[in-house]
Amino acid sequence: MSRRQVVGVLDVGTTKVVALLAEIGPNGQPIIKGFGECPTLGIRKGVVVDKTALSKSMARAMTLAKTMAGETVKAVYVSFPSYGSLTSELELTDEDLIQCVMLNDLEIKQVVASTVAAAEAVLTEIDRRLGTFLIDLGGATTGLTVFDQGNLIYADSLPVGSEHITSDLAVCLRTTLGEAERVKQELGLESSSPEVDLEIAGIGGQESRKVPVSTAVAVMQSRVQEILEMALQRVEHCYRLESLSGGVVLTGGGALLKGIINRVRSQLGLPQVKLGSVNNLGKLLPMEWTGPGYASSMGLLIHGTKRDSRRSENLFGWRGVFARRLK
Repeated sequence: MSRRQVVGVLDVGTTKVVALLAEIGPNGQPIIKGFGECPTLGIRKGVVVDKTALSKSMARAMTLAKTMAGETVKAVYVSFPSYGSLTSELELTDEDLIQCVMLNDLEIKQVVASTVAAAEAVLTEIDRRLGTFLIDLGGATTGLTVFDQGNLIYADSLPVGSEHITSDLAVCLRTTLGEAERVKQELGLESSSPEVDLEIAGIGGQESRKVPVSTAVAVMQSRVQEILEMALQRVEHCYRLESLSGGVVLTGGGALLKGIINRVRSQLGLPQVKLGSVNNLGKLLPMEWTGPGYASSMGLLIHGTKRDSRRSENLFGWRGVFARRLK
């Protein structure tokens, strides 16, 4: 009987922690057995500020995944929203993050930048060969990666994300973050009725107010424009976007903002802009897991599965047998 392998991953985002446990199937594809998700605590602007709080978020997500799967793991792959350019193609090191994982009695197999993990899930081999600019719009950070001729040639991140759009709305409309988030999700960056007034809930029991839709949309457009200008400045410092035939792929929770594709297309001047979806796991996933919000989680799982499969082949294939006979 073949030995059953279970891969564990922890995707630590700025808004949520996702834990996955999956069995490696006969064809080398991961079969998800356990899923856990909870809000991220202890991270601010992509930086760990409270290790105890973050370790508890990890523990909650992992417990949910283990309970669903009826399995446990001793070591996990971890993804994290890196701030600044990466020092190597895949791996990054954050001592506080490592300590948080260790507080849960888990070993780390590898720490991968979230934006690189997302690319694993949403970019096809054709995307990588043609040349593609991936923008991962997270909560507090925006990851940037460029692939060309099949290789990762650039990876960076910005200390700003979709949460800043919400914060701008809360300040400008003088309302709560919850109400600002509702407005953001409802309106997006384009409105067919900009002259219509929007009813905004007051703060601390104050009466609701009416605000022009055009005002709220303008606030969101301004912040998105800033994020895209920063992204363009970072990438064009190293690479010409015009040479990327694959265009732009958007992922991350912020990519679900209404009108974001048209905004990116017009501001970056690239006709080819699309929403990233998890296509590298075929039909193995429920629909809700295939969207851009779970790209880094699923990409990390794909990456971990590939790595563990190769390690298994080395251990249990002819190379492993030969190595054991030499001992």
